[in-house]
Amino acid sequence: MLALFGPQAFLGLPGRLFFLPTRIFSLFSRYPPDTAGASALAFALIVLTALGLGLQRWYLAHRSYVTLGGKASRPAPLALGRWRWVGLAYALLVIGFAVFIPLFVLVSTAFSKNWVAGLSPSNLTLENFRYALFEEQVTRRAVGNSLKLAVAAATAATLIGALVAYLNRRTTARGRQFLDYLSILPLGLPGIVLAVGIIQAWIRPPLVLYGTIWILLVCYVARFMPVAVRSADVSLAQVDPALEDAARITGASWLQTFRTITARLIRPGLLVAWLLVFIPSMGELSATVLLYSSGNETLSVALYRLQELGRLEVVSAIAVFTVSLTLLALVVAQRIAGKELDELASGR
Repeated sequence: MLALFGPQAFLGLPGRLFFLPTRIFSLFSRYPPDTAGASALAFALIVLTALGLGLQRWYLAHRSYVTLGGKASRPAPLALGRWRWVGLAYALLVIGFAVFIPLFVLVSTAFSKNWVAGLSPSNLTLENFRYALFEEQVTRRAVGNSLKLAVAAATAATLIGALVAYLNRRTTARGRQFLDYLSILPLGLPGIVLAVGIIQAWIRPPLVLYGTIWILLVCYVARFMPVAVRSADVSLAQVDPALEDAARITGASWLQTFRTITARLIRPGLLVAWLLVFIPSMGELSATVLLYSSGNETLSVALYRLQELGRLEVVSAIAVFTVSLTLLALVVAQRIAGKELDELASGR
């Protein structure tokens, strides 16, 4: 929560309430940009994040998670009696305030001519979606850019994650554990801090990526690669190496073994990894707000810019469209994963 840029910018900046991420953004967005000051604040954010992770590790190190029983057992249900209705009401209250009410307001605003007028037949319109998706040039570019970046980042991160997991689980190469640790290191870096480092790394020759869409792809892959690595590692850990050894003994080459056995068994897990990178890439803002340039806007950037102009109805329409794209990708991925698992279960 310390490094989230979106909520702090949307809710804090109008009231001149600054946090570390928004202050870093303001130092970079001024002319000339204060890179030294932004880097110093980014380092302070890294220190705070490291302290939090260290505290978490210390706390978990003093707790025991050993299973005493040799067999898994079903936990005994606790009879709450009349209190079960209180528990149900509390759960519905939390979910309602956290999910359903904001989503209802977002959808109603997206279909309203004026969001303060409330829901009424005379106030309903599709104009916000028409303007956002067909008239506003920034949004039209942003849809294509976000889809391309999300697909490319998810594919690249999943392939890298599978490679790192395979080197760590199936080889004895020196440095493989360090590579595994290095691949999950960005997990502890706030997005805006990662963006500061990427800007200073790719703004100078010999390879200048700043000002292009490629720097966004590099950032997305670096930021979400830990998710892909962990998911691929868990999937590969569940595949017994004896299956691969049996294939090699019968004369199969390494490539044949990997293609027909390993890749086939971990494919559902890799699909989950792809989805876990695709979804956050579609709405990434913390790092994107520093790295994007004119012509390379994403949906999150379009939302931020229109919000600054006070176009809340159009902003809500774009948000509903983004959520719909994410849900569509989730449904398609679940169906594909279901088919994969059915084929594995049937032995095809």
